[in-house]
Amino acid sequence: MKKQLRTHPALKALAVILALVLGAGGFWASLFTLSQWDDIWTGTGYYESSNCYSNLYNRLAQVRELAWLMQNRTWDGSLSYLDQQRLEALQEALSPEQTNFRFRLVDNATGEPVYGNLPGGQTMEGAVYRVLSDSLELQRYNGGHEDDYQTWDQEMDYYQLHIIQSDGSTLLFLPEEESVANQYGWLFNGSSWDYYEELDRRVLSRVLAVEYGVTNPQTVTDEFTEGAQDYLEYAQYLPGVALLSLALDVLTVLLVVFLCLGAGRRRDREGVLLNHFDRIPLDLLIFLEFWALAALLALGDSMAWALNSGALNLETAVGLGVLSLGISGCLLAFLLTLATRIKTRTVFSNTLTWLLCRAIGRLCRALGRSWPLTWRVVVLFLLYLLGSVLTALTVFLIPVYQGLALYFLCRWTIQWRRVREGAARIVGGDPSCKIDTGGKMYPDLREHAEQLNDLGGAIRTAVDRQLKSERFKAELITNVSHDLKTPLTSIINYVDLLKKEEIQNPRAAEYIEVLDRKSQRLKKLTEDLVEASKASTGNLAVNRERLGMVQLVQQAIGEFEEKFAQRGLQLISSFPAEEAYIQADGRHLWRIIDNLLSNCNKYAMEGTRVYLDVMKWDGTVTLSVKNISQQQLNIPAEQLMERFVRGEESRSTEGSGLGLSIARSLTELQGGVFRLDIDGDLFKAALSFPEDCSPSA
Repeated sequence: MKKQLRTHPALKALAVILALVLGAGGFWASLFTLSQWDDIWTGTGYYESSNCYSNLYNRLAQVRELAWLMQNRTWDGSLSYLDQQRLEALQEALSPEQTNFRFRLVDNATGEPVYGNLPGGQTMEGAVYRVLSDSLELQRYNGGHEDDYQTWDQEMDYYQLHIIQSDGSTLLFLPEEESVANQYGWLFNGSSWDYYEELDRRVLSRVLAVEYGVTNPQTVTDEFTEGAQDYLEYAQYLPGVALLSLALDVLTVLLVVFLCLGAGRRRDREGVLLNHFDRIPLDLLIFLEFWALAALLALGDSMAWALNSGALNLETAVGLGVLSLGISGCLLAFLLTLATRIKTRTVFSNTLTWLLCRAIGRLCRALGRSWPLTWRVVVLFLLYLLGSVLTALTVFLIPVYQGLALYFLCRWTIQWRRVREGAARIVGGDPSCKIDTGGKMYPDLREHAEQLNDLGGAIRTAVDRQLKSERFKAELITNVSHDLKTPLTSIINYVDLLKKEEIQNPRAAEYIEVLDRKSQRLKKLTEDLVEASKASTGNLAVNRERLGMVQLVQQAIGEFEEKFAQRGLQLISSFPAEEAYIQADGRHLWRIIDNLLSNCNKYAMEGTRVYLDVMKWDGTVTLSVKNISQQQLNIPAEQLMERFVRGEESRSTEGSGLGLSIARSLTELQGGVFRLDIDGDLFKAALSFPEDCSPSA
């Protein structure tokens, strides 16, 4: 039933007509009620009505003009003919025989009365209903500084001031006479003169107090008498007019709500339908509505002025009625189409701005497939400027357009932050991280995010392959070393048994010695392989304890002192005055020092010096070993620390190429830093550990 009422064509047409008529009538009734608000609710009679106060202010304006003319006559001694005629006319109009308005002018400085229209013997309090007061400030410049002028003194390099007196004479002022020139409002600024009116003593001023009011009872017939009669005639109808305006406004609102509920609905159709008017773009409609209302209001200015002045006639009333219906029709049509658009959710989609933005988006997507990024940015910026110019033609669309631009920028910023966070996670060691490219991501950002996802997958694959390769090499080394141990142990045992036998052939004894030496070297190589594998994979157990680096190095020097002497190597050591303590595994640290000194013994040039220093610096303890290489070092330091790499290509010395690799792995396993430097033939290895400053137990 409710749906049938809202969609009934006759009811909707009747509601539209009533809404227009009642809306126009309610507007004028409400406007009249507001203009007479004081008379309706707070007035106590004509003397408190707006009509009475309007007439009072008109008379007060005449008093102001009268006071000004009288004061000019006092200052000048006389008035011009026209001013004198005006003064007499005002005195006549304000005389007690012509008006019920009473006033009195009093000099504020002396308290003496200046002028008034009170009959003899009357006071303001006894003559008027209520005494009102105001003040008049009469001020006039009595000089002629517009005629003053300045002349340039070429010799003194400044301007001289010439002040014209009222009698036509001229006063000349130089900069040193500035204090006197101040009396005429002039100040010297260093080269010329500036005028300041507030300094000019020639300004004439006088302040008068005005007391005014309306006689009660009234004695003559004037506008106050007519206003009192009109007040008595319409005052009794004011409450009824107020109630009528309220009723009209309420009915208009109810009719508009009824029409908005039925907007877009048809009696024989389901859902909300758009008519031709509803299909007009909303921003264009707002533009047209604005100028239509502006034109109607402009046409109504002259009629409203006639109504305000009381010159209301039939033509004016009809014209105002037609204009009111036109304005109501524009507003009602906009409300109904807005309600329909809200129901169909086409408020923003059916606008020129939206269509322009969608066209720009399509153009950008089309250009994005072929144009470079720089050109796309330039085109987007130019399109933004074009949109700004077009929306500037309609003031209401500027915040809408700029808001849309800000929305797209914020969307781009949020998506870019998502890409940046994903890239940071991939670079930070999480190659499995996947950047979400959903949610209508911008094409360039989506392409970049997909590339980063592919890069993360490639990194993850490479890391997995590297780990698998390292694990395979470690397992291979461990398995091969384990398989070699059993036959190697047998070989060593049998060689040891052969050494205990009495062999008469000296060549056979020599062969046995070679077998013993080579088998021991093979055993050492196997042990190094296993230890290098475990150290690189971190499978070695580390038992840290507080160790003295100096003491450990001195013990190692004792072990290698004889070997260094056999090769003519001179060991030069340097230690701190106090023991340097660190937290490390004693067995692993000894292996590191042993590998470094063994490396010096094998590869240092005979007859040279080996420098071994222990230093404490900035919370760390560093052991450095330096020597001159016997062979030319033709490989980088980083490569020298890799497995099975030796510093000489001939491989004539007995070394496995694992010593430095094991030393670095063991150092890092214990939380230290291993560094290798090569400068020509100078070989320098250094390992550093954090100093243990805790007190010894």
